[in-house]
Amino acid sequence: MPKYFGTDGIRGIPFDFPLEPEFIKKIGYSIAKKLKKSRKSVFIARDTRESGEKITDLLAQGIVKHSIDVIDLGVITTPSFSYILSKNNVSFGIMVSASHNPPEFNGIKVLNHKGEKISEETEEEIEKIIDTTKNLDYGKANIKKLDLMGLYIDYVHSLFNGILKDKKIVVDCSNGASYKIAPEIFKKTSARFYLIGDKPNGKNINVGCGALETNKMREMVKEKNAFCGISYDGDSDRCIISDENGNIIDGDDVISFLSVCYKKNNLLNNNTVVLTHMSNYGVFEFLKTNGIKVLSVDVGDRNVSHTMDRNKAVIGGEPSGHIIIKKYLPTGDGIITSLEFLSCVIKSGIKVSDVKKIWRRFPSNLRSYRVSSKPDIKALKGFDKKIKEIEKEINGRIFIRYSGTEPVIRILIEADKDLDYLNKLSEEIFSFYLNLTQKSLSNKGSLKKYI
Repeated sequence: MPKYFGTDGIRGIPFDFPLEPEFIKKIGYSIAKKLKKSRKSVFIARDTRESGEKITDLLAQGIVKHSIDVIDLGVITTPSFSYILSKNNVSFGIMVSASHNPPEFNGIKVLNHKGEKISEETEEEIEKIIDTTKNLDYGKANIKKLDLMGLYIDYVHSLFNGILKDKKIVVDCSNGASYKIAPEIFKKTSARFYLIGDKPNGKNINVGCGALETNKMREMVKEKNAFCGISYDGDSDRCIISDENGNIIDGDDVISFLSVCYKKNNLLNNNTVVLTHMSNYGVFEFLKTNGIKVLSVDVGDRNVSHTMDRNKAVIGGEPSGHIIIKKYLPTGDGIITSLEFLSCVIKSGIKVSDVKKIWRRFPSNLRSYRVSSKPDIKALKGFDKKIKEIEKEINGRIFIRYSGTEPVIRILIEADKDLDYLNKLSEEIFSFYLNLTQKSLSNKGSLKKYI
């Protein structure tokens, strides 16, 4: 397991560890040492956080120690950055973004020359270089600037030109990286669209808007009597959609609908869909009932992507709205996902709200509890047996995992029971967990809901 990289890059509060200025330079140096090829240039891009430019400059100071040119693409989305990387002859790319996190955070995402996120093994090798690199004398970096946003806009235009003709759409850019790109793309779809979150100031990314805070978008959908609404997150690799009534259409809804549409039109390659363990139990049942093979993996878009590659699957993703459609890009893209979804809705002659009627969602209870350490859950004697016994009793499923970015354990329970019952059951499971761990770990925390 990497110690600096999390489930999606290196994240933290600038300029505290691991995003201290000197350490960022060392990160840039180490990434370049591992990934430099015969190509003598790299791309860097960022979202709209005020710390982005300084982090870009610090990374560049480390990278140029290898006589590599650093080219700054400015503020663009992570998916567009992935596409641009795949079309240019560079060694690698670094996206400075903390995605859906609050504005006080930032992060460093590393992509290879094909626009794919690097593997966990590569991350571990970069970390070894970081830990063995002595303090170096870093000088000022000469960063070149280049605007390649049009390459991505033209690509998306070629896929979805005019598909939303005269449809009223509310588009929430989260005051993030899509604030320039999304309006240009929606103009080319011929939609009548209303913008939210298109005025970033460096401090308001994901604040009161975006994929995690959709209330404003949903209210505007009802106010404008719109066909639907779309909220992107800070770097636009995920989307959450609202139907015409202001009700949420999440990643599970989108994947369920697109999967059956793809199968109907012979587009579901290998008849396989990849989900994470966090998808609702009802999705698994629905897809299996429709004769679709479902593969379930650990949380993280990289896990989804690699499993899709191994099984030649064309679609996969997470309830958060991070969905990968391989025929378009090797990474999740909120803009492309939303346009693909709406294209299929329109071709099917239905309303967006009809999508929620095609499958039955099991009542779901997700709770997160603070922990002081993270012992291997599988090694807790009797814990797995206890969970399986409970699953049989409730005729549902229980999934338990530690957060990759916070000191919490998450307990997800899905069953045909009321939420009060599931909430009580969650606390009982956490109590059982504490009883097993407190002797060796002094983990005597209360049943405090963390988030």
